Amino acid sequence: MTATQYQSSTPAIRPISESTRLYSPTQIACGTIGGPVGLIYFLWANFVALGNSRLAKRTLIIGSVAILAIIAIAPFLPEKGTAFLFAIIYIAIGRHIAEKYQMTKQAIADSPSFTFQSNWRVFLLGLLCLAASAVAVIGSLFLLIVLGVWQP
Repeated sequence: MTATQYQSSTPAIRPISESTRLYSPTQIACGTIGGPVGLIYFLWANFVALGNSRLAKRTLIIGSVAILAIIAIAPFLPEKGTAFLFAIIYIAIGRHIAEKYQMTKQAIADSPSFTFQSNWRVFLLGLLCLAASAVAVIGSLFLLIVLGVWQP
């Protein structure tokens, strides 16, 4: 059995001819429809695909701390305009990190080793991440209300 036959018959191992799929900076920005969880997921997935486990781990740690910070300050923020402001911040952070520490859209397009993830995948995972963000943020705020810590 050759190495190519072994790799293509094992689903966990990518065939040599298959390109690694990455999210472009624009796809990451669009994936922030999933809120902070979406931002963390799409950046983390690219770092994993690029084989950069150090920055993948750092993304999870910093992202988790950021979600906790959002939960901590949310009760003190004004109700109007806050969601829009956070969305702009997510988009800017996501694009910046993807372009600086991952690959630009042009670099992915020019590379024989990489290709783009499907836009449908970005959309559907973004919606799943939105649900996870809602559970994380709104669920935590609801818990603060139930415990009597915060009165909206």
